[in-house]
Amino acid sequence: LRESLAQAEAAVRCDPTDGRSWYVLGNAHVSLFFAGGGRVRLGGRGLAMLMGLDGGERVDPAAAANPDLHLNRATLLQYLERFQAALEGLSRAAELAPGWDEP
Repeated sequence: LRESLAQAEAAVRCDPTDGRSWYVLGNAHVSLFFAGGGRVRLGGRGLAMLMGLDGGERVDPAAAANPDLHLNRATLLQYLERFQAALEGLSRAAELAPGWDEP
């Protein structure tokens, strides 16, 4: 996972305007977090990446239309017991992909 994280960070450094690379980086942080049993101590940057999955949303408007991004963020928010924000993320994912049952 750490290798995947390093590769994702390198991709963002190569093109900081690529929303897909930011999405992969956010998911790498989430995977590392859950691989550690959710007990990994998070600094400000780590938590921002975990909560965000949104660097891409800021630099690439198309990234905001990725329902998987909203589902992944909502899953993390649920785990952190931020239920209202999780519900909003699930609703957005369902809005973006009406035929997708998971959200």
